[in-house]
Amino acid sequence: MHLIMGLVSEYSGRDDVEMDVFASSGAPVEAVGGGSLSDDVREELVAAGLPVVPPEREGRSVGGASVIDASDNAGVWIDWIVSGALSDASVRAMEVGAWQPDGSSMHPAIRQSGTVKFTMRGAMAAILTEAGFDVDLDADDLQPTTLLVRSRRPGPTWRSPAGPLAGASGYSPGIRVCLIDGEFAGAVTTVVSAHWEDRWPDGAPDRYRVQHPHGTSSLEVPATSVALAADPPEGLGDPTVVKT
Repeated sequence: MHLIMGLVSEYSGRDDVEMDVFASSGAPVEAVGGGSLSDDVREELVAAGLPVVPPEREGRSVGGASVIDASDNAGVWIDWIVSGALSDASVRAMEVGAWQPDGSSMHPAIRQSGTVKFTMRGAMAAILTEAGFDVDLDADDLQPTTLLVRSRRPGPTWRSPAGPLAGASGYSPGIRVCLIDGEFAGAVTTVVSAHWEDRWPDGAPDRYRVQHPHGTSSLEVPATSVALAADPPEGLGDPTVVKT
């Protein structure tokens, strides 16, 4: 029966039925970063590789995520819109009653459309939750394939710098690092290789071989003597490159 209910949004788009729950009123909800919540949601879905499409279905050949500001500034509604071909087939099957009221049997187009919408609903919920959004999967019983994003939690995201985790499992060759003690403290150089005594690959390496700051061969240093060049330890100052 949920597959049948999942097609309500197809009807609302095709037959111009006004759905108050999707109506936008007032200013968009402001997100943690200062932009609108809907813009942040669209940005994250696009970053995940998902197409974001306008809510209108007329003449559509491809599908994607529809992101609409909710009424009463309650958040952002998201629905997955199937392609025009699948939408046409499923709506036609619904119109001619090609389904049992108890959901025990239905035309393949209805089942396929509902399966796609429920699957993508779950995928989008997982993506947005991981990105720090508060997602409600049960906000609308009449349109169970939709989800409501209520807010975004402050905190680091995939766009954040590596921070204190940098080097936790070792820097790869070619990474720029800052030497933080010894004769060349403050110099920026490049990792040539990492070396473990007996803990590889469980834990950070014991030492690194790096390019010599003066450009002559290489230099072996303890792992505790390097930090990511883009984020030197507090008090060291801006890293500098020692020139020959």
